[in-house]
This record gives sequence, structure tokens and C-alpha cells, in this order.
Amino acid sequence: MVLDDARSALRSLGGERLHPRYMSGASEAMMASVKLHHATSEQDFADVHALAVAELGPGLASLAEIKRVDALTNAAIWVVRRNGAVTGFLAPLALTSAGVAALVDGSFNAANIDQKWVARMGEPLAGFYCWCYAGKDQVSRGALVLALRTLIDKHFPDLPFFGKDSTAAGAKIMRHLGFFPFDGVEHLFWRCRTVMDAA
Repeated sequence: MVLDDARSALRSLGGERLHPRYMSGASEAMMASVKLHHATSEQDFADVHALAVAELGPGLASLAEIKRVDALTNAAIWVVRRNGAVTGFLAPLALTSAGVAALVDGSFNAANIDQKWVARMGEPLAGFYCWCYAGKDQVSRGALVLALRTLIDKHFPDLPFFGKDSTAAGAKIMRHLGFFPFDGVEHLFWRCRTVMDAA
């Protein structure tokens, strides 16, 4: 995809809209169907932050920032557990049109999320940003990738998903999931099944 095609394709999606699966109750049921559960306790969030730092290194959003953003949406941090312990997490941020615009113009700061970039549960949304994900082991990582593929291609096929290639492994996984570089924005990748499968 060339630059003009990517931007035109993004515009053709129509911006923000209500989605039946981004509603209280429906969202939790959808995520449970892919074996993920919303982080709820202080320990959940501490485990998520510790896992992110251990797997991806420093320079990520702080523990306080993770909790703040999740409180804004009530849907940002989802965990996978094995034997009662958090072994992985997925953080798909629901984006407003302002959030998508910030990604495309390069002003999006993943360590300091502006509240105008994220859609609250039950509000219209314009896409998702794969904020972060990490797993302690191959089983957990595999479950997270499968969950993300299901969200992208089954539950939200008409919405764009964005991610950044902060690690070589992350870039490899995005390509495996069918993401394309968003030309003109360094390190930004995107996928929308409706657009890309029709191309």
C-alpha cells in the first residue's frame, strides 16, 4: 500500500461509530471467549507492569499510567491466567478519531495517553491501538496472539488496528497477523480486515 492508499482507505472507514461488542457486558463476554479477563485488582496491575518491564524493558508507561488509562475506558488491560497467576496480558486501547489522528500524524505518545485519544466503554470508537502485550511463556504468548487475531479479524473486522514495532519480535508478530506499515509514519503498522482483504 502506498501512502495515499493507506490514508484514503482509513478515511473510507468513516471515523467513529458505536460497536455492539464495545459495550459493558458484551465486551467482557467477548474477551472471556478468547480466555482473557479484565484486570481488576491492585495485584493484577502490578503483575502486568512487572511483566511488561521484564519482557520489554524500561521506558514503558508507568504503573500509575496503566491504571489511569484502564480507569478511563474500563477496558484497556486484559490478562491471561494459569494456575491463578497472571502469565500474560493484552492492552488494546479503544481509540477516538482524535486518537487515530494522533497516531497518523506522529504525535501519539504511548507512555502518556491523552484522555481525548481513548473511547470510554459504550462510546463511539474509530479503531484500536495495540498498546502492549507480553507473556511469560510460549503458551501464554500463543494465547495472546490468537486472541488478538480473533479480535481483529472476527469481532472488529470493520475497524483499523494499529501497533508499533517497538521490538523485532513485535514486528514479526504484526506481519504474521497481516499488519502493513502505515507509510509515512515511522514504526507504525495497521490492519483492517474489511479494507485489506478486499484490496
